[in-house]
Amino acid sequence: MLEGSSAVLIQKKNHLRSVSAFLLLFALLTVSLAGKGSAGELSQEATGSRISLAPARVELELAPGTETTMVVDLDYNGSVENSQPMRIVASLNDWTIKRNGELEFKKANTLPNSASSWLIYSPAETTVLPGHTHSIRVTISVPKDATPGDHLTALIVEQRPDSIKLNQNRRQIVVRYRMAAVFYIKVPRLTRRGSLENLRVEANADGVVVTPTLKNQGNSVVRPLTSVKVTDGSGHIVAELPEQESLPVLSGSELVQPIKIENVLVQGVYSVKYQVDFQDGSRPTQGVTDLVVGNVRTAAKVRAADEAGPAKP
Repeated sequence: MLEGSSAVLIQKKNHLRSVSAFLLLFALLTVSLAGKGSAGELSQEATGSRISLAPARVELELAPGTETTMVVDLDYNGSVENSQPMRIVASLNDWTIKRNGELEFKKANTLPNSASSWLIYSPAETTVLPGHTHSIRVTISVPKDATPGDHLTALIVEQRPDSIKLNQNRRQIVVRYRMAAVFYIKVPRLTRRGSLENLRVEANADGVVVTPTLKNQGNSVVRPLTSVKVTDGSGHIVAELPEQESLPVLSGSELVQPIKIENVLVQGVYSVKYQVDFQDGSRPTQGVTDLVVGNVRTAAKVRAADEAGPAKP
């Protein structure tokens, strides 16, 4: 999946403006999330050409003291006439997923489970040509004293700022990309222990929001499969979400990510069933909670009072 941000620099000269937009793109993890773009790819709509990094996610199980070499490919499909060669530079970052599901990058070798010092890559800088695939060779060397579990790093590929040229006499949009291939280096004796810690449900004007708290007490990532079913007082299904893969829950972390069901419910009492399969070797877990839409309980008390008649002196 891609995370994007942009900054706009406006310069004035001879009453003309030159606009440079810098689009920051990160390839995250291969997860099924509606409305998200494919991981590691800058689309033709954004640039007039397609730039992709593959693989966008690398998972390798390596024993302490071992080494392996692989290739990450940068495909610059410059299909438009104005596609130009670009100077790119590679670097390493630590990364993690915050409790709210946001991807966070940190300076290399700063997070406790960092694998950044284990990677050597080449070339660190090169010129990429439209219509060509450019390979970055990556060697992973696991230390003999590496602890069991997942160790994370990310290979960042971005355009050099000094390769961006602005024509001050006309308007132009220049896109600067930044992409990442994320690495999970898995040292054996892996454990995965997912649990559903809490389940909160609320209804609003747009639908139903289900907020589970997922926890992973193991030393390796879990990728939960989740589904939601809402039934009314008669047991009829009024809303549901089929099984889909949620964001990963990294080792020793929690994930609290709301799930929205765009079904507006009428006043009443409903049962919400949330099921999660952590794919960790254990049985799926189901959380069940009631959802009250509208002032149902107060209305019931008023009706009961009316049926009983006026209070006697």
